[in-house]
Amino acid sequence: MIVRFLLISVLAIASISCNSQENKQQNNKKEKYSEAVLLKNADSYLIKDVIIKKDSVSNHVRIYKQKGVIGKYITIIPSLGRGVEDFTELYNSTITTKLVESSYTVVLIQPRGIGKSIGDITPKNVFLKDMANDIKTTLDSLEIKKLHIIGHAFGNRLARTFATMYPNYVDGLAVLASGGGFELDIKAQKCLRGSFTMSLPDDERIKMIACAFFAKGNDASIWLNGWYPKLAAAEIHASNSINGDFYKKAGGKRFLLVQAMEDFVAPPEKAGQALKSELGNQVTYIEISGAGHALTSEKPNEVAATLIEYFKD
Repeated sequence: MIVRFLLISVLAIASISCNSQENKQQNNKKEKYSEAVLLKNADSYLIKDVIIKKDSVSNHVRIYKQKGVIGKYITIIPSLGRGVEDFTELYNSTITTKLVESSYTVVLIQPRGIGKSIGDITPKNVFLKDMANDIKTTLDSLEIKKLHIIGHAFGNRLARTFATMYPNYVDGLAVLASGGGFELDIKAQKCLRGSFTMSLPDDERIKMIACAFFAKGNDASIWLNGWYPKLAAAEIHASNSINGDFYKKAGGKRFLLVQAMEDFVAPPEKAGQALKSELGNQVTYIEISGAGHALTSEKPNEVAATLIEYFKD
């Protein structure tokens, strides 16, 4: 599986303090964001920014919607060791903005271990069911009982786990860059490991990120920042600690599977096409060309349009 071989490497990386790296990431992100020329972006629609606490876990939640519009709720679960900013213009993504402009209320729940979201991310203590419960706790606090769920890469496992555990909450389900169930070759392993190695010079890491996550010719520097190795180690352990058959069928929910055609770590024939073949009519299968595993930042408009069209029905 994509995540299995990374466990030891990412645990080692995460054992080194990442505070200075995370501060550097935040500063770089702010500089990049301030330079962007945007008529409308996700922050234009931010209506609520709250911390929801339960026991020892605090979930940082941001809600985006158009004023005066009452639309269906939708949430997006991010990739391995990354945060919900991936779905905003901060990382070259218009997905949140496009969903809001299509009358959805977007609820972005930051994973524990990032920024103001606090919780135990010691690998041996964290399981997918715990992460699914973080989402449920947040939804219950906000009195949201029905919504669409989107999971990107690692997030697809968590989205399907949530749908399996709490099917009554799920109105619609979509997964992006869904991998797993096969072994990666040596080059893919090296590129993924390098993407999480924060001590590498920026130019070397960008090469690793480009190899693992981006289609040829696309700008991988978009994802230079926004990596959280400690969280990734916890997520890897959580994925390895559960039989994939538990969440594979998403509790029987029909779902959309968006496959990037140039996804190096989850290629169509091993990932999306294989899952579609296995689950048949339960899966609506769509391919997007010119994109890799980071398709939400490479082809955000196409991804958003695909999601909007699917959820419309």
